[in-house]
Amino acid sequence: VESFRPGYPRLAAFFNSDRTLCAFKKFGRLHARTLLYKQDEILELQEQLDELDSNEKTAYFLYTRRQDRNVERQDLMLKIGGKLAEYNTLLEGYYRHLERRRPQESQLQSISNWLEGNKPIVPAESAAYTDWEDLVSPHNPSDYGGLERLLESCAIVLKKQGRDQEKSDDDHIIHYSADRVATISRFLTALLAVATLTIPIAVLYSIEKMESRLWVIVIFTAIFSGALCMTQTRNFEIFSATAAYCAVMVVFVANLPT
Repeated sequence: VESFRPGYPRLAAFFNSDRTLCAFKKFGRLHARTLLYKQDEILELQEQLDELDSNEKTAYFLYTRRQDRNVERQDLMLKIGGKLAEYNTLLEGYYRHLERRRPQESQLQSISNWLEGNKPIVPAESAAYTDWEDLVSPHNPSDYGGLERLLESCAIVLKKQGRDQEKSDDDHIIHYSADRVATISRFLTALLAVATLTIPIAVLYSIEKMESRLWVIVIFTAIFSGALCMTQTRNFEIFSATAAYCAVMVVFVANLPT
């Protein structure tokens, strides 16, 4: 980042250095107002078309497009087509912006601190980053979940292991290799999966009272469900997986000697 000249070149390099440091305004209010204006323009054109159709003296022209001699209606339809294309493009873009997530507080604070410390652009042009509610960030990978966020929050602990020094020489900027974070996450996930299956089995074998066994099932089922919540798993998938896990534990207990 520091190899680029101060100003917009360095700011662009900073945003491009990591997806967690990339945030732009969605201009939600302006998008909505533009759509409202376009919507009313199309409604006005629709009223004009309805009026033309109602006042058409030659009914046959309403049954055909190729032989319609009403030039005003043909021009109006071309205009409507262009307005609809503009409206649809704006509408799709606005809905895509609404689906994008707002950056996390830690990400916004990192961007704000860097802008305050480096001042890469004049104050008037950095006003875009004063309204945090209007900022959007890229979609996270499909396997990005709570565990990855937990690893990112451990920046101080993982500083030496995960820092990517090729992107910045600034000690106040810590970049991480996404592949390395994903590898650590997969390792911890596999370790947790093994633990939630083997540990309760060992504990259940050592307990004789049925009441205590049921409490063990409840505790480890809660741990299993909580672990699923740290992934991108949807609600019904969490419920289904938890029910299956609990059923396996119950069947296992039923086959144990009392």
